[in-house]
Amino acid sequence: MKSMKRLKPRRITNKVMSRLLKSNDLIVLLGARQVGKTSIMYLLIDNLLQVEKVESNRVFYFDLEDMNLLDVVNRGVEEFIAFLAAKGADLKERCFIFLDEIQYMENPSNFLKIIADHHKEISLVVSGSSSFSIKTKFKDSLAGRKRVFEIYPLDFGEFLEFKDRKDLAGFWDTGNWEKARFFEGDFLRYFEEYVIFGGLPRVSLLPTREDNVEYLKDVVNSYIKKDIKDLFRIDNPYAFNKAIKLLALQAGNSLNFTNLTTMCGISRRTLERYLFILESTFFIRLINPFYSNKIKEVTKMPKLYFMDTGIRNIIVGDLNSLEGRRDSGSLVENSVFLMLLTGKGPLDEIYYWRTKAGAEMDFVLKGEGERWRGYEVKYRPFEEAKITRSTRSYINEYSPDLTCICTKNFYQDKINMDLMGLSGLNDQSKLIFLPVFFLSNRPYPSVPWLTN
Repeated sequence: MKSMKRLKPRRITNKVMSRLLKSNDLIVLLGARQVGKTSIMYLLIDNLLQVEKVESNRVFYFDLEDMNLLDVVNRGVEEFIAFLAAKGADLKERCFIFLDEIQYMENPSNFLKIIADHHKEISLVVSGSSSFSIKTKFKDSLAGRKRVFEIYPLDFGEFLEFKDRKDLAGFWDTGNWEKARFFEGDFLRYFEEYVIFGGLPRVSLLPTREDNVEYLKDVVNSYIKKDIKDLFRIDNPYAFNKAIKLLALQAGNSLNFTNLTTMCGISRRTLERYLFILESTFFIRLINPFYSNKIKEVTKMPKLYFMDTGIRNIIVGDLNSLEGRRDSGSLVENSVFLMLLTGKGPLDEIYYWRTKAGAEMDFVLKGEGERWRGYEVKYRPFEEAKITRSTRSYINEYSPDLTCICTKNFYQDKINMDLMGLSGLNDQSKLIFLPVFFLSNRPYPSVPWLTN
């Protein structure tokens, strides 16, 4: 097991720990390969041992990529209990068992149900890298008895903490622009690194660009070999690999199924299966258009985003700086999507909005109780607060609680809506301009529901 002293804290750990201590539900950690699931397990174990003072013979970790361990659990619960006893487990007290990469088990649902029904002394935390495999193998018998936590790459605040810039992370967390503005250059430099190399935890810790490139290449190769070939049948690997490359080039854009199927030489059904596989293994995420008027607004054509921009960039073979890149806008937009995804509440949904006349809002976040936020990404310097026709059209149509223009380095949060040509909205809709590196899930003035 890794040295606990080398582990950096993750923000989701406290939520998982609270659930683990308060209930005996099965806890499932889902996320892409190398996103930090194992490290979170180690952090939970360390908390149990060091803070909760649980004896070491009541806490066990098993990596099911070890074929010998996998063979033991596949033989059934009785064999596993005997194995724990042989390892010195104190089964008369509550034990905490961590099973890593559970998707490799033959029948995890039955195994976990028996433990839940007949071994109340065991609390289980399991992890997996394929939502499809786990959902397929987890039957309805576990409904209501498991709590799923989806693990994402680092958000920008965590990235700053991993870079040992807790001062910047503190400004980011609290929204203290009055202090943060003095460190604009540092924020921009770290944000560009975050966009180019992504948010996988190890990437933020590697010392050189060359190390990051080699690591990201290895992650992609391991993903295709283990998460794809081991769990799914791909009859045409060439077409699948080509599809991944073309999808990476389209990140941040609406999918044109006709063009993609023609270029890959596959059917639409095959392309849809590839997209399903990529989403199920946390490689990409699709978002749908929001609409209330089928005649005027786009109702189909999902937009695609990669779950890590570093992975996306290594696939297209471009890890150059943002300046001068033709895809810099879509790259930053992809990062904004990830920040919204990691910060959204459990009932929030992310969409995009586009009219057939061409007006667009990059992201529409629908909150509980028909509350709305809009996010428009404009990664360029601003000298004053200005909005586009698209933004004005969206605000006039929906009167959202908040519209955020994500800029390169311009901040303004007190804006008269009348002066923006948005008459009558000052009391019900807020407009702010925010540097994209300062975007987080903090509450905004007069919009208290933004606190999830």
